[in-house]
Amino acid sequence: MDPSLVKQLVLIALVAIVLRLGLLVHQRSRVGKPIHGGALSLLFNLLSGMCFVAILPTVCLSVLVLHPDAVSFAGLTWHPILFIVISLGLGSFVFALLHAIAERAPLERAQREAAALTAQGWTEEDAKTSGL
Repeated sequence: MDPSLVKQLVLIALVAIVLRLGLLVHQRSRVGKPIHGGALSLLFNLLSGMCFVAILPTVCLSVLVLHPDAVSFAGLTWHPILFIVISLGLGSFVFALLHAIAERAPLERAQREAAALTAQGWTEEDAKTSGL
């Protein structure tokens, strides 16, 4: 098999793995703690999760299959995988920060509404529908 074809197949597999794992992390995150910030907050949460879960498969597939050549930069020898891992980690952090910014006001509003409902106590209607 042609080596360039193998690299393309590995990159396609990497994208598929990251998409699947990223969606799984995003779904579990939403089940654990609902997101109130709308579509933008959901998008930032998804992108943050994808960047985070992409680190391990990228390292594994790069080391095992792609074998990236070393790059000489600033008088030192670096592997491109190091730059990719740092970029994915920073991307995950930035998207998580953007998610937190987009989520802050709607979350505070939802918490205030929930606190108002619990502070209200039992109403006559709650007593009738409780079945006690």
